[in-house]
Amino acid sequence: MSQIERDFQRQVDELVLTATPEVLAKLAEIDAKCQMSGRTFYDVYSDLSDEDKRQIIILKKD
Repeated sequence: MSQIERDFQRQVDELVLTATPEVLAKLAEIDAKCQMSGRTFYDVYSDLSDEDKRQIIILKKD
């Protein structure tokens, strides 16, 4: 695993660990998608559109 991949996983982990209940609900939706597809949570999160990622960040700031 490259340093970039480790940094990305650390960033996503931090998002999850500090998430508000609203953000956790959104992340749970992402988790459900990855469970059905067989992909990792990190892969599915990285493929989110910029708008989806922006919405998660906005929810986190509230």
